[in-house]
Amino acid sequence: MADKITSIRVNEEIWRKAKILAARRGITLRSLIEGLLKMEIEAEELLKEESKISEEHIKVLEERRRRGEVPFIILSERTAVELVKEGRGD
Repeated sequence: MADKITSIRVNEEIWRKAKILAARRGITLRSLIEGLLKMEIEAEELLKEESKISEEHIKVLEERRRRGEVPFIILSERTAVELVKEGRGD
């Protein structure tokens, strides 16, 4: 599938912090944004699928997201950079 070229308006301070975060992680800003969008989409799809997660737990995760918190954290022995590189096939 071809990449979509688009433009969006982003708060200047958020954009600055996102650029710094991407640089610290050793990834491009594009990779950071795409990764975050992908996580949100996958989380939404996961919530729609039938799973062993109770409705109560789903509500807790949704409430955390509404408050701007991370709904859950993935713990790994590898660094974030290693995980991102793996996802890119590096």
